[in-house]
Amino acid sequence: MSKTIMTRRQALATTAAGIGLLAAPAIAQERTLTILSHKVHENVARGAVAGTTGGDIAGEWAAQNGVKLNWITADIDPIHDRLQRELALRQSSIDVALIINKYATPRLSRLLEPLDPWQQRAGIAEFGGIPSKLLDAVRIDGNLFAVPYRHATTGMHYNEALLAERGLSGAPTSIEQFIDYARKLTFTRSDGTKVNGLSVPAGAGPFAVLSLLSAFGAEIYDANLNVKADGPGMVEGLKTMNQLFREGVLPSNYATLSIDEVITSMQLGQSAMSCDPFARFTSHNDPRRSKYPGQIKVAPIPAKGGGFVAMTEIWAFAVPKNAQQKELSWSFVRELSSPANTIRAALNGNGPVRPAAYSDSRLQQNLPYTKEEAIAIANAATLPSTFDASAQASTVFMEESQAAVIGLKTPERAAADMRRRVEALIKR
Repeated sequence: MSKTIMTRRQALATTAAGIGLLAAPAIAQERTLTILSHKVHENVARGAVAGTTGGDIAGEWAAQNGVKLNWITADIDPIHDRLQRELALRQSSIDVALIINKYATPRLSRLLEPLDPWQQRAGIAEFGGIPSKLLDAVRIDGNLFAVPYRHATTGMHYNEALLAERGLSGAPTSIEQFIDYARKLTFTRSDGTKVNGLSVPAGAGPFAVLSLLSAFGAEIYDANLNVKADGPGMVEGLKTMNQLFREGVLPSNYATLSIDEVITSMQLGQSAMSCDPFARFTSHNDPRRSKYPGQIKVAPIPAKGGGFVAMTEIWAFAVPKNAQQKELSWSFVRELSSPANTIRAALNGNGPVRPAAYSDSRLQQNLPYTKEEAIAIANAATLPSTFDASAQASTVFMEESQAAVIGLKTPERAAADMRRRVEALIKR
């Protein structure tokens, strides 16, 4: 009996071993590409949100190349914390990472694969279609270390219904008219609703605030790290915002105002205008939540003296210098960055970094503000992150600008203190 059992066990073991030997080559040939990103990047690359029409771009590339995709997704800070840890290892388990430009400091970028050689060897099609300002944001010492993929660019949102109620029509075409509109749109409606003429999510970071200030010519520092925080444009912009705050045009909780609070106030008609990324258009006009679906429009922010201004944040593809499948990584980046796939990702909800994408009829049908956002992205600037304390400099800007707006300091004093503190960070 025991001999029979042993014989059966031996047979089963031999069969299992045989199966293992047959399967081994297939396992060895299987390739996995690991991508570290925010969940939104997976969604726009895979068409994972209901109602999107761009299709599964990343999945098609994976199928064509016999690759399994492994997405590791997290919020902004955890993404960059994980990447920093991976870059400190002898070999990284990450093949491609999506990084946001404000974290693209020299310390980080020098641990990423230089991409100019890859672009020369097997280039991204029509690479010049990506604006030079966006590419400059992902260069260090003249070397490209990431490829822009997604942008969040600030625009001027306005409620046409409230404008009409106050005898106004159309988007403001100058910064002076914009401020005049904001004042006229600060009122109490017949139903008792108090309306702020302008809301800016100052509690969410520097970009919306700096977009508004840049309309006056304000600048914290330039690409060469020359600090200009106490320039006349900054002082004038802070004076104007302080006046708007004292007049009740800006909400009383301006300094802590969050993105969600601005969205809700626009949806409910408690704010008539706001400075926020163009993509907020969808939320503002959401028929399930907004009292004004289809009536909240968005346009570029007009600049003093003509033209338009905008600040933008960029998410960009990067390859760790210690990654193990760089050719495969570059193939993925190259495919998702093509002109055609830029449009497809935009149809999935991405902010396309190529202005030419906005001329596509499919995109125009889905996004009624394509012309306006194309103008904004072509004129958009980023806050340079070419020194390791750039994140702290953004914090300094927020502290000093808020102090000026709510009246804790004079605009002149706040601008001077901003310059002094930022210069100290750059020299550190």
